Amino acid sequence: MSGISGGILGGIATWLLLACTAEEKAAPEPLVLPDDPAAAGAPVGVRTVEEAGQVMEIWYPASDSSSGPAEAGDFDPFIPDSVTALIGTVDLPDVPTLAIRDAPLRVPEAPYPVILFSHGFGGTRIQSTDVTVHLASRGYVVVAADHPGRTMRDIVPCLFDPPAEGCDLSGFGADPAVEDVQTVADLLPGWADSGFFAGAIDPETLGLTGHSAGASTTTSVGAVDSRFRALLPMAGGAVGATPTLIMSGTCDSFIPDSGQEGATGEIVRIAGAGHLAFSDLCELDLSAFAEEYLTGRDDLNGTVLDLLLQLATDGCPGFVPAEELACGDTFLPLATSDPIIRHYATVFFDQQLYGRGDGVQYGVFAEVE
Repeated sequence: MSGISGGILGGIATWLLLACTAEEKAAPEPLVLPDDPAAAGAPVGVRTVEEAGQVMEIWYPASDSSSGPAEAGDFDPFIPDSVTALIGTVDLPDVPTLAIRDAPLRVPEAPYPVILFSHGFGGTRIQSTDVTVHLASRGYVVVAADHPGRTMRDIVPCLFDPPAEGCDLSGFGADPAVEDVQTVADLLPGWADSGFFAGAIDPETLGLTGHSAGASTTTSVGAVDSRFRALLPMAGGAVGATPTLIMSGTCDSFIPDSGQEGATGEIVRIAGAGHLAFSDLCELDLSAFAEEYLTGRDDLNGTVLDLLLQLATDGCPGFVPAEELACGDTFLPLATSDPIIRHYATVFFDQQLYGRGDGVQYGVFAEVE
């Protein structure tokens, strides 16, 4: 009898221990945010996931118990072997971020809204971490997929004549990202049910943002997919029926913002900002890359090189805006434009996806027109 009683008591003790452990794991960790929308909130974790043919970077609010070094964005893997075989090993500058690889997820009091990000032509899923990591710190799960046909990995081989293996300009005349974005959105309900993000994301509270060609993707997807409640195209795109905030730079020679005159919806124009102000790509100093690895070669495609160099420097420190834009001899410093972009991205999505705050307010920054 005592053995049976001991077994029962042992079973009860085990059940209580498991129940307490489960309760501890499930305890929410409230998100206390700074009043300044441009200031970081919670620690941020980052994971790389491959599923349904998509290679995705995912940033998310992490627990305050997170430890380990913040991860720097490494762009070297986006230079394919076919190119390094021609020019040698490439060492691009790393881009610092605040994200910690595989940090524990911050258990939310209510599931986090999700924001998808679409990169531009010649970009990558990790090209705009100043925005994506920031939004994750403010209570969003942010997912960015590579778009084959317009990634850096696809475009760099096209600098050569004949092109190196892997050259793919299919994203120049079409938009491969529309299907990619919708495929990622299709995955979200499954993530909400099981796995790392089980119970922590709300796949029905969904925003979309993108830069350059990714801004056009944002507009295109928003026009046909009602799952997205808020759209933030940066350096491109247009206003549609879905709540939209366009952010543009007045000194962008690739996507002049004059085409948005008279459009309805919110538009933030940053005086003096160029095309790459909405990304981290200036950090790579791709002009120096071209000078070090490409200057003097007789196997280059001059047309592609000139186009990509113009794209790779528009908005970057040390370069001059296009003369026809009458922007003077310098772009707005990125240290000035970065917090403006973080501010407006945060207040826009907060209003549209969380229903909090006053949304986009003008007069906050002297540089915003």
